[in-house]
Amino acid sequence: MKKIISFGAVLGSVPYMAFAEDQIGNILATLIGYLNYIVPALITVAVVYFIWGVISFITSADEEQKKLGRSKIINGLIGLFVIVAFWGIIAVVKNTFGIGNVTGQNITPCVPTAQNNMGADC
Repeated sequence: MKKIISFGAVLGSVPYMAFAEDQIGNILATLIGYLNYIVPALITVAVVYFIWGVISFITSADEEQKKLGRSKIINGLIGLFVIVAFWGIIAVVKNTFGIGNVTGQNITPCVPTAQNNMGADC
């Protein structure tokens, strides 16, 4: 009896599993769309921090200030590496699952005419 109930529960949940795949794809596409705006901003912050470290390293006369500038340079480079690697992982996930951006899509409607086969090429 338990096997029949378990089998019925599995069969009953199959349509929900198929619907969940579509929902996960939409969630991933929306998340990647937002990350495509955030990652360039983070790269900009890391580059500014790196340049700030270079300037503070060059202009400082004190050895302690030079040490701080050197650590800013190293931290900026590590931050840039991590952000660009994260961006690469996002691209791999996007290509693997075949999802694109949901945010920022400009989809123009097509009016069927005789020239475009009554909307077949839209």
